Amino acid sequence: MGSDQTNNHGEGNPEAAARFNEAERTFVSSPKGAAVIKAGPKVSPQEQAELDEAEREGRARAKGESPAAEADTFKRP
Repeated sequence: MGSDQTNNHGEGNPEAAARFNEAERTFVSSPKGAAVIKAGPKVSPQEQAELDEAEREGRARAKGESPAAEADTFKRP
């Protein structure tokens, strides 16, 4: 075959994963990252309707309300 690769890590590359994780931590703790997190995900009206329907179906099958769902941090605005 072409190149002789001796750094076969099987299913993942721990060095690349460590670099990625560090870059993510740096971004999340930056002012730009905080702004992106605060803005939240961009969801189209169609996607929001699908999410609402999935939530409604899930709640219809639920045995009761989760204590976590009743906490103020999980309430929608």
